[in-house]
Amino acid sequence: MSSDVTVLVGDVGGSNTRLALAGPEIGVTALQSFANDSFASLDDVLAAYCAQPDLPPLAGACIAVAGPVYGNEYRLTNRDWHGTADDLAKQLNLGEGGRVDVINDLAALGHSVPALIPGQLSSLRAGHQRGNQALVAGIGTGFNVALTANGNTAEAEMGHASLAAPVADLLRNILGDDRAAGFATNEDLFSGRGLVRYHQAMHGTAPEGGAQIVARFLEDENSPEAQTVITWAKLLGQFARELVPTYMPGMGIFFAGSVARGILGTSARDVFLEQFLQPATGVQARCETTPLWVITDDAAGVSGAARFAIETAKSVE
Repeated sequence: MSSDVTVLVGDVGGSNTRLALAGPEIGVTALQSFANDSFASLDDVLAAYCAQPDLPPLAGACIAVAGPVYGNEYRLTNRDWHGTADDLAKQLNLGEGGRVDVINDLAALGHSVPALIPGQLSSLRAGHQRGNQALVAGIGTGFNVALTANGNTAEAEMGHASLAAPVADLLRNILGDDRAAGFATNEDLFSGRGLVRYHQAMHGTAPEGGAQIVARFLEDENSPEAQTVITWAKLLGQFARELVPTYMPGMGIFFAGSVARGILGTSARDVFLEQFLQPATGVQARCETTPLWVITDDAAGVSGAARFAIETAKSVE
């Protein structure tokens, strides 16, 4: 890959889109963030970014999206944006041989894992790294996971899968059968919207958003919001226990997203860890040695998309 080649990389979430330029020599640069509510489509966001002066010719692009990707077709889960990689390539006016790859946003985070540095991570517990598999769990506007092994990342849509039985049982113990029935899938509970709905199910009031729940918890640990945060963290700990035998992430589980950072950045992480480390036998006993991390860098997904784009360009030279 020529050292002067520049690719466009991006991370399109439910609420915000981050775009940047990347290349072997420049790394990741010219990062900009856009509020999705201000745009009608991903095409409009790309047009706004590409309107900047002195934009170099683009040899390719990798765009990570918060939603399923089948072949070259994408559709955001929490926003009515959809299209194909071919459509994006036409809009970007790529040079001869240029290509656009569209990947899932959690897959992009998976590609970022090998290159993450201490400033982009916060350790929840050290554990003991084993094998070559790591799992990224993103809890923000939505929910999803991605498994990475030996530099390869598998895409998934686990947010739409049903709650595991131990999580559902614990939820019923906390809320009762009737109120727990409103949380059928992982994303129904483990997402920003899910945290708000969970608080409403517990207390009958609907706060503006998850950030307000966490802020109120930090102000008053005897508040209704504190009960919400503590019990939700316990549920997350039980859920994380189920991820260990499911994915065998011997290198660790890496939590990402604004909700994960918000909850696990408070004293509620102790409740999470207590539940995660409940005594177990068999494969689930590996929870005792599994490292746990929080990805603190909002732009890690962009870095993962850049790594994917640059490696892809090298492979087709």
